[in-house]
Amino acid sequence: MELGFLIVLAAVFFAAFVQRLAGFGYGLISAPVAMIFFSPLEVAFLMAFWGTVNSAPTAYFTRRSIPWGAFWPVIPWLMVGLVAGLGALFIAPPLAFKILAVLICVQAFISVFWPHLATRGVGWTADGRVAGTLAGLLQATVNIPGPPLVVHFNTLRLPQEAFVGVFAIVFLSVSVVRVILGCVAFALGQELAFLANAIPASPVYTLSLGSVATFVGVTVGQTIVHRVSTAFFKRLTGVMIAVSALALLTDILGLLPNAG
Repeated sequence: MELGFLIVLAAVFFAAFVQRLAGFGYGLISAPVAMIFFSPLEVAFLMAFWGTVNSAPTAYFTRRSIPWGAFWPVIPWLMVGLVAGLGALFIAPPLAFKILAVLICVQAFISVFWPHLATRGVGWTADGRVAGTLAGLLQATVNIPGPPLVVHFNTLRLPQEAFVGVFAIVFLSVSVVRVILGCVAFALGQELAFLANAIPASPVYTLSLGSVATFVGVTVGQTIVHRVSTAFFKRLTGVMIAVSALALLTDILGLLPNAG
C-alpha cells in the first residue's frame, strides 16, 4: 500500500471521527488530503461512497433528533446545485477546485475560532435556497458542502444532536444520488474516456479500505459522543481542517514531497 493512500485513510478515519462528535468536518478534513493524491474527479467518485458510509450510521444514531422541517426545504436546491457542480467538474481545471477547497477550509477555520466573523461577507447564504444550491455545487466539485449549510442551520438555533442529525441526513441524501451517478460512471467508463478519468486505479480496493476507515471512525466517535465536550472537538476539528488545508496548499505550490 502506498504511503500517500495510507495518509488519505488516516485523514478519512479522523474526519469521520470528528464529524460524529462535532457535527461537521468530514469533507473539510478528508477531501483536501485526498486531492493531493487523487484528481478532483477521482475524489468526487471516492467521496460519494465514503460519504455515504460516513453519513448513514450518524443518521441512524441521531434519527430521533433529526429536524425534518429543516431538512425538506433545502433538498431540491441541493439537487440543483449538484447537477450544476457535476457539469463544472468536467469543465474547469483541477487547480481551480484545489484552490476553492483551501478557501473554504480557511472560512471554516475562522468560523470555529472566531464565530462572530463566520458570517461576515457570507451572511447572504443563510437563505435555505441559496445555501442548498451552494452546498450541492460544493459537494459535487470539492466535496465540502457544509459551510453554507452551517450558516443556514445556525439561524434555526438547532440543539447539538439535531444539528448533527440534519447534516447527516442531508449528506446521506446527496451521497446516495452521487453513488448512483458513480455507478453509472463506472459502468460507462470503459467506453467513454471522460468518465474513465473519474475512476481511480483499483476502485474496489480503494473504495473498500476508505469505507472501512470511515465506518470505524464513526463507530469510535459514537462510543464517546456523550462523554466529551462538543466545544473541544469543534476546536479539534478546526485544527485538523487547518492542517488539511495547509497540506493541500503546499501541494498547489509544489512544495509537498512526493509520498507515492
